[in-house]
Amino acid sequence: MPLFPIFVLLLLANHCVHGTVFHSCKDIYTNDHNSKNGTYTILNRENKPYQVYCEFYYKYGYTYTSRQTSVDFNINDLFTTTDHVKVRHIAGNGSQTETILENIESHKNLSLGLFYNRHIGYAMPINIENLAPYLYVGFLPIIVASHMTVQGYRAAKQNVLFTNCDSNPNSYFVFYFNPNETANEGYGSGWGPSAFMTEWMVLGSAIPAEHAMPPEFFFDYEIHFGGCGGYMFRHRLDNKEGAALGLRFDEYDPCVCSPCQNGGSCRSPSDTRFICHCAAGYTGDTCGDPVLSVG
Repeated sequence: MPLFPIFVLLLLANHCVHGTVFHSCKDIYTNDHNSKNGTYTILNRENKPYQVYCEFYYKYGYTYTSRQTSVDFNINDLFTTTDHVKVRHIAGNGSQTETILENIESHKNLSLGLFYNRHIGYAMPINIENLAPYLYVGFLPIIVASHMTVQGYRAAKQNVLFTNCDSNPNSYFVFYFNPNETANEGYGSGWGPSAFMTEWMVLGSAIPAEHAMPPEFFFDYEIHFGGCGGYMFRHRLDNKEGAALGLRFDEYDPCVCSPCQNGGSCRSPSDTRFICHCAAGYTGDTCGDPVLSVG
């Protein structure tokens, strides 16, 4: 008689996180859903420590990397979505705001390019030679941005637009670690900021003082759009302004760890449970037990 597949429901508290070794804010949240916002030490893929600021919400959150980081890391470990980023800004008086940034509505089908010390497919930043390492957020890739079209960014659900006047493909926001506190060299002092270049700050939401993020998470930053969009560089030592990049992560999918053995298939009805559909001949919570023949 053929064996029918067996469905097993298994409660999952922390299936893929081992002990207290964490490689992301996502790991920290998966380990404890009651984790508080704040500074944490995590490990890169070579198990070298560095600090991040974790901001937790229900089933998702944001990761901010410390500007004092001195080890290489894989940025892909820190986010699960490329639909948007959150950028915090600190003004000269110490007040902080935050804004969700994404591609404009006409290009909402394009993911953001999120890189560490890379910008593959996007325009090269002006100051990388002297101020690297850097975090890079690309809006429109070169193949799209190098046209005389309406371009820009979307901040707090509002399009901020300009018309590219000369097909220059710049469309990015860069955050410099600048460990030697070097002055920028590209484009002189950074030009005067236009309304287009600063609208993301204007549209930002104020952060209460008790929820302010420590200063080591705010970077020197460079913004460049177009052909006729604008260029802006801000050095924290000069004007006390800075920006912090928040990368979005979502609740861990229990099935990512492939918990079902011996050809079993996995389905996750919630963020904390998985169901193993066992292949014929196997049973158990993770399909690890052979079915014993009778007679």
